[in-house]
Amino acid sequence: MAKIYLAAPMRGDRSALNNVKQICRMLEEHGHVVLTKHVAEDILDIDRGMTPREIFERDIKLLEEADFLVAEVSYPSLGVGFEIAYFLLKGKEVIALALEDRVNNVSAMIRGITWPNFHFIPYTTPEDAVLKISNYIK
Repeated sequence: MAKIYLAAPMRGDRSALNNVKQICRMLEEHGHVVLTKHVAEDILDIDRGMTPREIFERDIKLLEEADFLVAEVSYPSLGVGFEIAYFLLKGKEVIALALEDRVNNVSAMIRGITWPNFHFIPYTTPEDAVLKISNYIK
């Protein structure tokens, strides 16, 4: 059982939200703990009254607690990019998921990461994504 920080765009293009919801659910069904279930919700924390500082402090705490970062990167997000960099610099494993038809739209900076603790995974369906994630999270 791993503690997973699931990252996905929150303020920008949320076109992959349904996939994120399914990936979150399936990771939990596989016995993992998703620390950031709020990324799979329709209502944003800022709309619930959290300040940007509160969100930052909570997310840094959760990044520190997590064993793995699983990031849905099919659509750009400054926050997700920050979370990926933070996690990589901590020496922790990052799995970046991108829909196969969106791979060429993903930042070259992300696609070009060659660090051994970074894995870029194209996927077709949430089931496919979770199956591929399972190869890295034992």
